[in-house]
Amino acid sequence: MFADELWIGTMLDGEARWVVASTTNTVEEARRRHNTSPVATAALGRLMTGTLFLASSLKGEEAVTTRLLGDGPLGGVVSVGKANGEVRGYVREPNVDLELKAPGKLNVAEGVGNGEFVVSRSLDSGNVYTGMVPIVSGEIAEDFANYLLTSEQITSAVALGVLVETDYHVSGSAGFLIQPLPGASEETIKTIEDRLEALAGISSIAAESSSMNELVDKILGDLNFTVLERRPVKFRCSCSKDKLEETLISLGQKELEELISEGKAELVCHFCNEQYLFNEQELRDLLERAR
Repeated sequence: MFADELWIGTMLDGEARWVVASTTNTVEEARRRHNTSPVATAALGRLMTGTLFLASSLKGEEAVTTRLLGDGPLGGVVSVGKANGEVRGYVREPNVDLELKAPGKLNVAEGVGNGEFVVSRSLDSGNVYTGMVPIVSGEIAEDFANYLLTSEQITSAVALGVLVETDYHVSGSAGFLIQPLPGASEETIKTIEDRLEALAGISSIAAESSSMNELVDKILGDLNFTVLERRPVKFRCSCSKDKLEETLISLGQKELEELISEGKAELVCHFCNEQYLFNEQELRDLLERAR
């Protein structure tokens, strides 16, 4: 499988913007770390890919956090994406298993349920801007499109797909975002609609493509597109033992003393499932810092 990437460009004489992301390796890494069931893998993979679309308009260390806070058995899905193509995420209930919606179709909507779709942008200025819209389908692509239309007044076509094999590994994951720009003609919009209607499932296209060039060509076809930027995509978490030391210190002296009495403390990162072990001496050092 070729390396994951996110490409940004324009099409149809500059009347529309597009973003295409290949995330097969990235979603497989998330599946491996969290040991997710097929439906949880599909939900997390779709959310991570869509999060990268929102992050693609940011810069530097700016980031986007998306949360599907539904009442379905998955219990909520969270992802954080950065402008540089780094993304991470988790499912609150990663081992949920549901019957297929149709042959070969995972029931992501039932797993997500009804609730709120929350998007927070963390900018270099230190400001955080949060928007919230109802979950409209739980299929996630439609929820991204509804968010962009409702919160940002941007009409968008969004497709997200994850192909999970019977042994649970991810054989294809990708997505695309297409947005007509202000002033786009009716002919341009009709051309985009016709192209989207002719497309097969995005997850199958991802699994069958042997390069990013091929993936983009299969999606955009003859839409007269231009590639403006290419970014690598990878699963990466920002957690570290140093950061967790600060978390332990923030618990206060009483909590640290209780942990010391137990002889150790083990912390696990929600986003990457990495485990960090603190022995008794390390906890005593943290207690001194707390004092």
